[in-house]
Amino acid sequence: MKSLNWDERGIRVDGRFLSNLRFADDIVLFSRSTEEAQAMLNELNEVGKKIGLRMNRTKTKFMKNALCDGERIELEGTQIAETMSYVYLGRSLNMENDLKEELGRRRRAAWAAFGPLREATDQLTDHELRAHLFDSTVLPALCYAAETWSDTAATLKSLRTVHRALERCLLRYNRRTQLQAGLRSSDLRRISRLHDPAEYVSKAKHRWAGHIMRREDDRWTRRTLEWIPRETKRPRGRPPTRWADVFAARMDQLNAQLETSQNSRRRRPRCSWMTMARERIEWKRCWGPHDK
Repeated sequence: MKSLNWDERGIRVDGRFLSNLRFADDIVLFSRSTEEAQAMLNELNEVGKKIGLRMNRTKTKFMKNALCDGERIELEGTQIAETMSYVYLGRSLNMENDLKEELGRRRRAAWAAFGPLREATDQLTDHELRAHLFDSTVLPALCYAAETWSDTAATLKSLRTVHRALERCLLRYNRRTQLQAGLRSSDLRRISRLHDPAEYVSKAKHRWAGHIMRREDDRWTRRTLEWIPRETKRPRGRPPTRWADVFAARMDQLNAQLETSQNSRRRRPRCSWMTMARERIEWKRCWGPHDK
């Protein structure tokens, strides 16, 4: 990759061009047009063949947004299939940033993780051990990569719906027997002692945001987070919920509390969440309830 001259190719982000992302042999190319993507793919293919690497034509696909006018990309004369979504590093991606497909994958992954545990959990009498076993295997499968999601009511509702179904199965209940026993969801949670998936996601996202902002090695994670695309205009209508909105709202709440506090020692200038996240101890303290 270092031998490729792609300094002026890709999409411009915060004054620099993002042309590719790599993890082991999984590579994503970014381009402004299908012509540029075709050229980059050919160059990457030639460089790879020189060191004995071949592209997997079955897994190689391309996606485009609504602004792209090109319709065809080829690899050595063979047309590459276009796809509306692609699973990269275990996470389903699409141009609309729609989580519906990914939430379905998380649901199936959670049930698949719970299946092998069911026989063991049915025999466990230690509720703490049973909850720990569930929270250390099934919950991470349900919430995998959730720290990269935007927090919306629909997303959290979907996670909690799946989690409640798993919780009922863990306690050997179904909807009918739960109603017959007169148990509410809060009663099941008290019995199961499981962690709430929304709190799990919130804590993971808070931890990931702090990790990004404390990096000083000029990674794309931080650069894209701080980037303000001034050359584009916001479309009409209410903007979709952004990834960092939850942090901005939390900081507004904390700043308002400090401004109205009667304790002068707690008063301090208002600061953004990005500034706060650079201080590990302060960032951990400001998220209070989720750091249990």
